[in-house]
Amino acid sequence: MIFIARAVHGIEWVCAEEIARTLPAGDVRLARREVTFRLPSVDDRLHALRTVDDVFVRVGEVGDVGTTKDALPVLARRLAALDWSAAAPGAVPGRRFDVVASIEGRRTYNRYAVEAAAGAALAPVLGATFVARTDAGSAGESDLTVRLFLRGPVAVAALRLAARPLHRRAYKQDTGPGTLHPPLAAALARLTAPAGGERVLDPFSGDGTLAIEATLAYPDARVTGTDIDPARVANARANAQRAGVAVEFAVADAGEADAGRDARPDDVRAADVRAADVVLTNPPWNLAVDAAGTLAGSLDRFWRTVPGRLCAVTDADLAVPEALRRQGFTTALTTRVRLAGRVSDVVLAAPPGHPAPALPPGLATWREQAVRAGVVL
Repeated sequence: MIFIARAVHGIEWVCAEEIARTLPAGDVRLARREVTFRLPSVDDRLHALRTVDDVFVRVGEVGDVGTTKDALPVLARRLAALDWSAAAPGAVPGRRFDVVASIEGRRTYNRYAVEAAAGAALAPVLGATFVARTDAGSAGESDLTVRLFLRGPVAVAALRLAARPLHRRAYKQDTGPGTLHPPLAAALARLTAPAGGERVLDPFSGDGTLAIEATLAYPDARVTGTDIDPARVANARANAQRAGVAVEFAVADAGEADAGRDARPDDVRAADVRAADVVLTNPPWNLAVDAAGTLAGSLDRFWRTVPGRLCAVTDADLAVPEALRRQGFTTALTTRVRLAGRVSDVVLAAPPGHPAPALPPGLATWREQAVRAGVVL
């Protein structure tokens, strides 16, 4: 069986490494926003992938897809003729389904026309009611999702394995502006791969996504999160409780050298804040959320106080990799990702006087493959 994992553009190689490390996957291939691979059958571990946005089982493909509206009835009939029964057992059964299409290349029809035509043709094949979508949104909840990828003259059809996309974490219910995408948070945690007992700090923890994902992936690490906004700290605590992880959160100004000095001792391990082995963070981008407190004018003060190896994601306009180099950081990785229409920098580095960081075993090989495949931003 062929599976399709969708990913944030720029971390496809991290997703591929997770797939190869956790599954008996063969023929793993990288493309823009996508990793394809083979498994003998559906594996429950597919649902546990943390760095991917979503996973589908491939049904088949249709060639010679036209670019004008009169091609849609033909496309719909040919999609309905694919062997959906072979893939359906791997997907969530349901009485209602929707269709999600993405289109590459110029055409005289849009995604909604494709979805409507395919949905009407597939309803009797799947034995389910089609839930139509428009540019105003979905007409209702569905149990099953058909995914269509139209690329040039080829349309690839797939079925989502889960009822909801994997990036929708059940724990993440309390959120605010600028909250981090969970699969990207999981990828950042993988880049640092904290060892058992290492102290991990997120000094801009927001809703707790990075700290929670790091704890879920590395339960033996000692993870602490702080944020200057009490409301976001409350969100983080609620989300961590739902996730079933023991992360300590406190209100603190990340620009203070002793970021934990205003926190109550039972709220946060102050020593972990002052002497973290790993700083894993998504600082304010001055877009959805502005820097505040002592960092309102610049993040430079914070970078000077980083106590251990650093992995951060920042808006490209902030030019953080250049700022770190000016301050003497040793950089192991600088790469870019695209999320929600913005280009962001991901950097793995160490401050002056600390050992040079390195990618965890296996990741460097997958990054090289991504570079060769042209999927690294």
